[in-house]
Amino acid sequence: MKRRYGRMTGYERGSVTVIKQASGAIVLSALTFMGAASAADLPIRGAYKAPPPIFSWTGVYIGVHAGAALGLQEDTFTTPTLRSINQHSITGFLGGGQIGVNYQTGPWVIGAEAQLSWSAVDGTNTCEPGAPVALINCRTRADWLGTVAARLGFAFDRTMIFVKAGGAWAHDKHEMISFITPFVTIRADETRYGWMFGTGVEHAFFGNWSAQVEYDYLDFGTRSLPFPASLGWSPASTKTWRADSVSIWSNSASTTASAPVP
Repeated sequence: MKRRYGRMTGYERGSVTVIKQASGAIVLSALTFMGAASAADLPIRGAYKAPPPIFSWTGVYIGVHAGAALGLQEDTFTTPTLRSINQHSITGFLGGGQIGVNYQTGPWVIGAEAQLSWSAVDGTNTCEPGAPVALINCRTRADWLGTVAARLGFAFDRTMIFVKAGGAWAHDKHEMISFITPFVTIRADETRYGWMFGTGVEHAFFGNWSAQVEYDYLDFGTRSLPFPASLGWSPASTKTWRADSVSIWSNSASTTASAPVP
């Protein structure tokens, strides 16, 4: 009995089904192995670690400072017998405290600051520079200095360069010491006001502590100052003085830190 071509028996159909199922299993196993091998080659991602917070200069701060000042005092004296003009330098140390506030927007830092310095800025010279001997000496001493200023800074993370400008005050004590009869010393004092300009650099080291170096120029203009009539006459004095100071500051601030969004 002959079999017609093109048609399979039941046995043949069963064999083909088994072969198809075996081939599918082999292909699936190969794909699974290849996927596992590819996954093994990928780097292992660790747990997410948030970046460190960004430092901000925004906040209120207080601190202390110490430094030195160099000033120039110009005096014009008028008496019944003479009119003299002299100059003398006044130098010394100063130190005190400060309080201020900062607000940072982008790299710019704006703020305001007030400082008060106790000083030993002192200078003496003859009141008559043309005389062969010192008959009358002039002495000036500034026992405190104060400023109130606006600040503008540019920050590079924890380092900031700044400028400041505002008003300045000083308390001066003046003496005229006579080495001729009646050998007296006359005194006068005043609180002067003027303006100031400063610049410096500040760096925040750790926590909320920072340190800075600052240069200030102070100009107290020209003022008239009467002395008491202890010499039998009252000398009239016109005084002009300016000062430069360099100081080192240390501040503690209530600054804030913000964390960037991951």
